[in-house]
Amino acid sequence: MKLDTQDRDTIKHLLQVEHTATANLLGFSDQTPPVINEKVLYRSIGLIDKLSRHTSQHAKKIVIILSSILWTYRDENWDGLKEFLVVSLTRAGFSPSSIMIDTEYNHDKKQYSLSGSILNQFSVALHQLEHEIFISEQSYLLTGFQKRTWDKMLQVKLLGISAPTSAGKSFLILLKGIDMLLQHGGSIIYIVPTLSLVSQVALDFHQKLKEFGLDQYRVATTYSDQDNTENRIYILTQEKAISAFSQNDRPFTNVRLLVVDEIQNIERVANEGDQRAKTLYDTLIEFRYACEPDLTILSGPRIEGLKALGVEIFEEESADEEKSKDSPVASFTYSISKSGKHYYLNQYSDITETPSAIKIDNPDVKGYGKSMYKEDFFEYLSGFISNLGRQSRNIIFSPTSDQARKTAVNLAENSDISCEDPVVKSLVEYIRMTVHPDYDLCKTIPKRFAYHHGKMPMHVRSVVERAIRDKLIDNVTCTTTLMQGVNLPAQNVIVRNPDLAIRSRDGCKPKLTDYEIANLRGRAGRLLKDFIGRTYVLEENAFEREEETMELFPEAEKELHSGYGDTYQKHKEKIDKCLEANTAPNEDTKEYSFLMTYIRQVVLKHRTNAWTRLKAVGINLDGKQIHNIENSLSMLKVPHEICYKNRYWDPIDLNRMWLEKELFSIPSNPNAQNIAGKLESLMGQMYRSYSTYYERHLKIRKNQFWPAAIAASNWMKEKTLQSMLQDNYFDTPEKIDKQIALIQNDISYGLTMLLKPIYDMKAPDHMFLRFIEIGAYRPITRKMIELNVPRETAISLTDQFFNGINIDTNEDIEDMILQRLRRVSDEISYWEKVQIEGLL
Repeated sequence: MKLDTQDRDTIKHLLQVEHTATANLLGFSDQTPPVINEKVLYRSIGLIDKLSRHTSQHAKKIVIILSSILWTYRDENWDGLKEFLVVSLTRAGFSPSSIMIDTEYNHDKKQYSLSGSILNQFSVALHQLEHEIFISEQSYLLTGFQKRTWDKMLQVKLLGISAPTSAGKSFLILLKGIDMLLQHGGSIIYIVPTLSLVSQVALDFHQKLKEFGLDQYRVATTYSDQDNTENRIYILTQEKAISAFSQNDRPFTNVRLLVVDEIQNIERVANEGDQRAKTLYDTLIEFRYACEPDLTILSGPRIEGLKALGVEIFEEESADEEKSKDSPVASFTYSISKSGKHYYLNQYSDITETPSAIKIDNPDVKGYGKSMYKEDFFEYLSGFISNLGRQSRNIIFSPTSDQARKTAVNLAENSDISCEDPVVKSLVEYIRMTVHPDYDLCKTIPKRFAYHHGKMPMHVRSVVERAIRDKLIDNVTCTTTLMQGVNLPAQNVIVRNPDLAIRSRDGCKPKLTDYEIANLRGRAGRLLKDFIGRTYVLEENAFEREEETMELFPEAEKELHSGYGDTYQKHKEKIDKCLEANTAPNEDTKEYSFLMTYIRQVVLKHRTNAWTRLKAVGINLDGKQIHNIENSLSMLKVPHEICYKNRYWDPIDLNRMWLEKELFSIPSNPNAQNIAGKLESLMGQMYRSYSTYYERHLKIRKNQFWPAAIAASNWMKEKTLQSMLQDNYFDTPEKIDKQIALIQNDISYGLTMLLKPIYDMKAPDHMFLRFIEIGAYRPITRKMIELNVPRETAISLTDQFFNGINIDTNEDIEDMILQRLRRVSDEISYWEKVQIEGLL
């Protein structure tokens, strides 16, 4: 595809229209935007028409960007533009984008409102047929990328899918899952990295199951070996998924579809400190040996080599990948740079090699080049957001969860908006009553600002995400949770700088990578929601380039490598020596102790198959080494099942604990006396005797053992979060947030992981740790939480509608809960109903 001078001039002209209009919108310039006169219009139409017939990705990018500019800045007298763009976008494989142009599109009949040439109507219909799929009798119109991906799903057993965030990967995978269930039945396993994504995917499946009448299916967000895994859709984090293999060697049967979303998180698997990456990788290795899905999908944004990665992990020969840089949303990045005393607004686009610049005539750029967030910067940011317009939906990236909260509070204080919407008022009241009157969201939401990060209570996160989707909230400050696939619709993303911390530590500060920045930019604009997505970088000078010729905001991609081979080779001599000497993990082996544990666990569990298993992850030991390790492990007194259930504990340490187990006094009854005292004592024992594991799982200091133990006891006894925060001590937003993080991260996850081995030894049949993990002990509350009802809501519903209900041991508790909730649905408050709408 070659562009002549006239083509390049046409592209430049239209980009200048968008650039100047944006500079004016922000109050940076008073320039009159270039006019799209008749001559430019005809040339633009000719170029779009010509390039819509090309298959190259660059041609498609030009088509979507020029079309978006023409449509956004169109003259009302341009008769026929709608019809032309519908034809061109459909031909280029962007049928869903063409629907946004045709405001009279009939969604029921899947029919455009074209009234012109019969040839155009035939052309659109023909291209629509090429990109249409049917599930049962329901038709769906796909982009070219989605249709190519769909076709490959029918041809292979493993498919890697890489595309920008706005390309519609998740929607397509959802449709494929429903199609497979309709045709073959069975179950689906869907692995995602965050609880927000668990909720989002679970809700999507609930809605589609209801739409297709698949009432016999259940969506589960935890696994229990008591489950009937038929007719189940498991939406699991990697931690929940791998725990299933501790309960059962083959926990999942009749699996139609295995999906691993946000697969890029596997990248740091060989790093000592990244336990989540290891857990994800180990989970996939378990699936390799214990599950044979009809189709496995590895999905993520902008990733190279997914086919090779899939073949390496799963040893699946019937594999392929579909990769695209196409996006149905036109993407622009605007950044503010400083040169001398002057500021410039620069425009970066996917279809130009160099940015264009407009000098800012009336610069009032405060806080530029500084890392601290002070009042003058918030005033500037508030004005910037205000200039974007009342109807704009904006995401403001923050380096930390604490800063996301503070930024939202400051922006709300600077806003003159006063929202009288009764639904918004009810949301604020709901958060006050279920968290704390001084919780900062209660201050920000009335001004249509909110924050979003991983430390929020699950019920609050759920209602806030719903309020954002319902356009009750216009502006969201958030952290890197945004890069983990959370679908928060926004037209604009605002980034101050690439910092991931406010202050430097040891002279350095973590920063966003080019890949992470590209993913952030991809969050601006969503398929079928926006034609244009804009990212605003407030301090271009903070982004470093090694060379002047390097692109500042590249469309960066990531090539993934898995396995432990490189780390093993790097430390081979030391690892082999420790294995031979039966050395337990310690401070001196910190860099590679996880591999010592991994090797021992594999040899212990798989014995004759250990060599094959180890080789599959890049660890090459000879037969003699494996035999020696097996001999040394044969001396262990600890039952092997205990080791299998605690794969990230070294068998040598587990053996020591087994021999010392009578020294541990553990509570096992939620109604017992002095639970907090016993938990405090347990934390102290683990801190002193198993410091390596304590530091991995808990960040609680010694002087905080007692308050943490009290919090754990109250949490498992179903004390509401609001009642746990009633103490006068929690008189600031910082203290409230810190306590919520303590409960959700350290207690619910960290403490239970730390204590799991001793409970497996002394009380294997008790559910005490499970009660702490989910914050509930009553069977009905627990089952609702397992059905993805947030803990606070589950407790409230149990108290309101299930008090005094006796559970028949032969009764299906899940069906009983669902039937009861449906009967009383009119009595459930609005914001609680929002959280369970998938069950109703």
